[in-house]
Amino acid sequence: MTPVVRLAQFADAQACEQFEAQARHDNADAKGAAAFFAAESVAFLVDDEAGFTLVARVDGVAVGFLTARTTRVGESRVACIVRVYVTPPARRVGIGDALIAGACDTARERGCARLDALALPGDRDTKNLYERNGIVARMIVAAREL
Repeated sequence: MTPVVRLAQFADAQACEQFEAQARHDNADAKGAAAFFAAESVAFLVDDEAGFTLVARVDGVAVGFLTARTTRVGESRVACIVRVYVTPPARRVGIGDALIAGACDTARERGCARLDALALPGDRDTKNLYERNGIVARMIVAAREL
C-alpha cells in the first residue's frame, strides 16, 4: 500500500468533508473534543494563504487527509496541523507518516520555520504519530469552564 500525498483540490472536498465528519464522530466523547472542534473548525483549505490541506490516496482512492494552518509568530512563519485523519482500513501502514512528511515538505516550501501539531488529550494514536515523526510536545494547554 503505497500512498500518493498531494495538495488537495476542490474535487477532494467531498471526501475530506466525510473524513472530517468521521473524525468528529470518532472523537465526540473525548475530553476537550467540543472545544477543539469549535476552536479549530477549519478542516479543508485549497489555494489559501491561511494554510493547506493534503490528501493521501491509494490506488486512486482517498484514504486520509491533513490540514495545517499557517501563521506568523514573531519573524517566523509556523504551520500547525489542526486535522489529520486516516480511514481505519488504511491505518498502521504508513499513511499518517506520509501525510506528516508531506506537511513538512509543504510547510518548508511555504517558508515555515516550524511545524506544530494539535491532538486531543486522550488521543494516543495521534500523539504516537506525531512523536514517531519528531513532533514533540512543547506546550500543554489546560482549561477550566467558568
